[in-house]
Amino acid sequence: MAISERTRKIIWIEAGGRCAICKEQVMTPGTESDDPSIFGEEAHIVGRSKSGPRGGGLDEELIDSHANLLLLCSKDHKRIDDQTSHFTVERLRSIKAQHAAWVRSTGDKEGGQLRLVPDPTFPQPRVLQVITRGNPLWNMIKESMAFEYALPDHLPDGDEDAIVEFLDLLRDYLDIASELDSVRDNRDAEKTIQGYISQLSERGFIVGAYVRHLLLSGGARQEATPWPMLRVEVQHYSGAVIADSTGKPYPGTVESDNDGSADHSRP
Repeated sequence: MAISERTRKIIWIEAGGRCAICKEQVMTPGTESDDPSIFGEEAHIVGRSKSGPRGGGLDEELIDSHANLLLLCSKDHKRIDDQTSHFTVERLRSIKAQHAAWVRSTGDKEGGQLRLVPDPTFPQPRVLQVITRGNPLWNMIKESMAFEYALPDHLPDGDEDAIVEFLDLLRDYLDIASELDSVRDNRDAEKTIQGYISQLSERGFIVGAYVRHLLLSGGARQEATPWPMLRVEVQHYSGAVIADSTGKPYPGTVESDNDGSADHSRP
């Protein structure tokens, strides 16, 4: 399975077009007669080949996912594959996370700090859509570039484990959704999501979601990049609030703020 165009965009944008190790921009200026030269490479954290650098231990469908790739210059890509005792899987994951945080905080000196802003061409959602089937949530996953979530605090271990497993599944699907192009693959994903939603419902939980359309601006880009953000919340039925499309609760309902991070109103 090859790296998808969507995954490649995420990697390059989150890295700010810079090597995660040396921080150099992985593109040389163009000339009067030639385009710029690009020497950035998407490097695998866990190797594709079991016999290669850091190989093995990851499901095949996740090898080319965003979570298993980082942007490096060609020199440092060669370095991490030659020096595997130093550049372990854990070290590379840490390098990727620290570099992404650095890019978000400093951005490019000329372009300014990277930031997410609302896309004015889309109305911003005010309430979560109640999700009772796999298909609507799968369609939201396919259009999204990033993921955020919320769940109640102080849950029994069994309930928390079930919710976290569901949220981890959604995050994994977000990485590989664009690579599942057959009707069968998409239908299987919908059924898997549906199964988790049904299990959570049996435990007394409701799933809500929306896609917030944002723009990633700043850094070295000349134009803002669309960055749809999927938000998923799992709450107990006792904490759910029935609301209209404007977010106004219907009479007789009480809003519950279990995690303090967002409204828990339901359409």
